[in-house]
Amino acid sequence: MAQEILKKLAEDVIIYIILRLPVKSLMRFKCISRTWYILIRSSTFINIHLNCSKTAKEEFIIFKRSLQVDPFQHKTTLSFLFGENLNPVSPDLDVPYLESTFVNDYDQFIGPCHGLIALINMINTVLFNPATRNYRLLPPFSGDAPQGFRCSIDGIGFGFDSMANDYKVVRISKVYNDPPYRDPYSSKQKVEVYDMITHFWRELDNIDQDMPRIYWAPSSMVFYKSACYWLAIGSKDKMIILYFDMGTEIFNTINLPHTCNSYNGPHYSLVVLRDSITMLRYPNPNPEYDPAQDLMQIWMMKEYGVYDSWMKIYTVRPLLIESPLLIWKDYVMLCESREGSLISYDLKLDKIQEFNLQGCPTSLRAICYKESMIQIPCESKGNAQVQFF
Repeated sequence: MAQEILKKLAEDVIIYIILRLPVKSLMRFKCISRTWYILIRSSTFINIHLNCSKTAKEEFIIFKRSLQVDPFQHKTTLSFLFGENLNPVSPDLDVPYLESTFVNDYDQFIGPCHGLIALINMINTVLFNPATRNYRLLPPFSGDAPQGFRCSIDGIGFGFDSMANDYKVVRISKVYNDPPYRDPYSSKQKVEVYDMITHFWRELDNIDQDMPRIYWAPSSMVFYKSACYWLAIGSKDKMIILYFDMGTEIFNTINLPHTCNSYNGPHYSLVVLRDSITMLRYPNPNPEYDPAQDLMQIWMMKEYGVYDSWMKIYTVRPLLIESPLLIWKDYVMLCESREGSLISYDLKLDKIQEFNLQGCPTSLRAICYKESMIQIPCESKGNAQVQFF
């Protein structure tokens, strides 16, 4: 009966229907016939599906945390959550290659970019499609510091270069004399880019050695409109935004509102909200600081790149949090508590909700995710590097 109905339907109607199906169903449909296999794996279908997913309202939260396995071992775990109560939709995943002997609180959790996310620690980079469960370990960074020097990674970015139709990873680091270790006056800025097409790391030339220093904090980097954005520390210890255009491979800066750009004291985060760059300024979580003395401020850049378009959209009462992680559905802010638990704060209702989701303190991260069929690029010699959870 079903086959007879399918035969009567026009091909474009069938495609329209299956484009609305979950990725898990599409993965199964590849087994129906060779025709369906070729269709669902085609770049045309995948790109149309990507455009459909961008406009879809349904999205879920991917939650990352570090968990202690034993006194000398920690693992990185991903949870997939949905709905207001953040119910799990599938079993947790332990990310390979990111095990460590210490808390993974410096791991970078970047994305999504076309449905792909990057998980990065000091050594390894794992590219992952949560919908298809495919992942790939990227080659290690091109090289360490020469003998007599040490290298410190300041910033990591991941995104898509629409000009070259290529995914890229960018690493910003400093090379210091040893000794003296980490002497700022004897350091050199170094920027490396990994191209998925060539599968190689390369170092960029003519890097401005006076480039602003990357400001490290949870949720301090985003990919937006073909560029990677970091919070950074500019001249006179003023906070700014540093961004790297993935196409031109040129750095530039955006100034923050003058009323909330002081490096000393408060902390900062960066998110994309309502398709706009948004900055969160929140009290220092250090116990020595009294959070009641400072309110959280949320500023949105209404017109991209225009300084005068910064607008304060929320002022939030003091919250006992370690850091904000993201803003979901325009008004729900997910945060890490001081104890390492996931909580939410409703910006409209002034309501806090706690969840039974914990990790090692300072290791929590979260992103909003919509499904994608985008395939992870692999080396031309074969698919050995692309694996499945």
